[in-house]
Amino acid sequence: MLTKTLFVVLTVGMLLMPVAKPTQTPQYDLLIRNGRIVDGSGRAEYAADVAIKDDRIAQIGNLSQATATRVIDAQGLVVAPGFIDMLGQSETYLLIDPRAMSKVMMGVTTEVTGEASRLVR
Repeated sequence: MLTKTLFVVLTVGMLLMPVAKPTQTPQYDLLIRNGRIVDGSGRAEYAADVAIKDDRIAQIGNLSQATATRVIDAQGLVVAPGFIDMLGQSETYLLIDPRAMSKVMMGVTTEVTGEASRLVR
């Protein structure tokens, strides 16, 4: 009798236990919060969040309710597109450091290089 009572109590107890809700799937892959946006358009900087989905900017604005797989707090930092160095002259240096970290750390993501060699004859 005690065994049956214990079984009923355990069964009812398990039915009444709160069930964990499945976690919400993040909306974005990356969310950069609290940054000062400088977008290169000539517009003054402004405070906003930037959401990235599938390697593309998906949304810019107040995204305080958004979720993401990875979140970066950019408080006090500038968020800007990558810079293009049109006169890089890094041909030799790239042989030493192919990652070009000195450029990357300054925000340069594209470099046009080798153009001066066509001018020198």
